[in-house]
Amino acid sequence: MSTQASKTMTKNKTAKNLIDKAAMTRTLALSSLLTGLPTLVFAHPGHGVMTADGAFGNSVLSGIMHPLTGLDHLVLALGMGMLLTQMHSFKKGFVSLSLGLVAGFALSLNMSLNSTFIESGIVLSIVLLTMALMSRYFNIRLNNNGINQSNEASVKTWHNLAIAGFAALAMLHGAAHAIEVPANSSTTGFFIGMIIAMLGLYTVGRGVATYLNTHLQDSLMIQRVLAVVGLCGVLFI
Repeated sequence: MSTQASKTMTKNKTAKNLIDKAAMTRTLALSSLLTGLPTLVFAHPGHGVMTADGAFGNSVLSGIMHPLTGLDHLVLALGMGMLLTQMHSFKKGFVSLSLGLVAGFALSLNMSLNSTFIESGIVLSIVLLTMALMSRYFNIRLNNNGINQSNEASVKTWHNLAIAGFAALAMLHGAAHAIEVPANSSTTGFFIGMIIAMLGLYTVGRGVATYLNTHLQDSLMIQRVLAVVGLCGVLFI
C-alpha cells in the first residue's frame, strides 16, 4: 500500500470517528432530555382534573397525558418501539401490542383485577424488555454478522415468541389504564386518548432506534444505557 493511500485511509478513519462522536453527543443530549421529561410534568394521577366536568374532549386529553406522565408506561412504550425496530418486526409487534392494550382495558372494565398483580406484571415486563434491549440476540443488524444462517429459523421463532409474550404483558398495561380512569370522565374518551399516546410512543421509540442505527456504529451501547436508565427510573423514582 502506498504512503498516499495510507494517509487517505487515516484521514477517512479520523473523519468517521469525529462524525460518530458528534452523533453520540447529540444522542446523549436527547437521551437526557427524554429521561428528564417525566419530572417536568405533574404527577401521574394529576391529569384527572382535566376531566372534572366529564367532557369527552377533556377525557381524550386525559387519556393522552396518562402514558406521558406515567414513567412505567412511557419507558415500556418507547422501549418496545426500539426493540421491535431492532427485530425488524415493528408492524407485527405494533398490531400485537395494540390488541393486548385493548384486551387488557376491556377485561379490567368487566372484572375485578388485583392491582398488586397488575403492578408486579408491569415491572416484570419492563425488566424483561431491558434484558431484551441489552441482548445482541434481538438486534437483527448485529445478528446478520454474528449469528450463523443455520440458526436464522431459531432466531425468528424466539422473536415471534417475544412479541407474543410482550403482547400478553401489554394486557396488564391496558388493565392499569382502565383502573386509573379518572372519576367523572368518559371511559371511551380516555381509552381513545390512551391508545393514541401509546401508539405514538411506539413510533417515537422506532425513530430513536432508527437514529441510533443510522448515526452510530455501535448503537447497541447507547441502547443498553437507555434501557438501564429507564429501568432504574421505574424502580427508584
